[in-house]
Amino acid sequence: MIEIALAIGIIGFALCAIIGILPHGMNVQKDNREDTIISQDAPYFLNAIRNGEMRTNFGVFSNYVESITITNINPSGTNVTVYGNPFFTNGSGVLPFLTNDMNIVGLFSTPEYDARFPNPGQTNLVSGIVRAMTGSAIQQNGLNSFTAFRYQLTVDNVPWNSIAYDSTNWSPYSLGTPDYITRHNRFLEVAYLTNNLHEVRLKFAWPVLPNGNLGPGRQTYRSLVSGHLLLTTNYFNGNLMTNWFFQPQSYTNYTYAF
Repeated sequence: MIEIALAIGIIGFALCAIIGILPHGMNVQKDNREDTIISQDAPYFLNAIRNGEMRTNFGVFSNYVESITITNINPSGTNVTVYGNPFFTNGSGVLPFLTNDMNIVGLFSTPEYDARFPNPGQTNLVSGIVRAMTGSAIQQNGLNSFTAFRYQLTVDNVPWNSIAYDSTNWSPYSLGTPDYITRHNRFLEVAYLTNNLHEVRLKFAWPVLPNGNLGPGRQTYRSLVSGHLLLTTNYFNGNLMTNWFFQPQSYTNYTYAF
């Protein structure tokens, strides 16, 4: 009996240790699963933006992107436009534009700043709420909204420039001097790169909690995208739609004033 009591006591101590560490192990497993989902979803978005995808009827993204918010900051004020997906529940004031992949990619590709913006000094902030495209089968195609893993995707699309502005300022120098020629040529080089080379950063934050707050998960993916950034406008459901698409096989020599 003494040996049995000792054995039960030892087993009891072991069970206490196992039960104590079990929640930590489950949290680690959950974090690893969420990291894996983000690392699998990110290439879909990055490649679609890089290649300027204009597919409209495949539903690769329209079954998962709940909303896209574009915050326009300009000297006259701040405007916030929310584009929603009619497949999901939309609140009042949400434009039901996210019905095809073309609109979703075109909105996510909106640059942070561009000389073609109607308001000088305008800056765009682009973010969206997405349901995981990979993971559990019961959550695919936007199903099971109560348990679906949701994350926020923020896209920074900025012209790439590694040359300081001061080194391209030729105005203090006389026309035809070596400094004038060097700085002017450098300015044209920067202008060409600005038009044809962009840095795209995809910033993931998760999970999106029921109250709208974000959890602690963070990942960032970065890539340089070469090609002309095409601006398109059309009317969708009676509303003006502005989309941007990279053209990997097209380049432009047009120099914007900046």
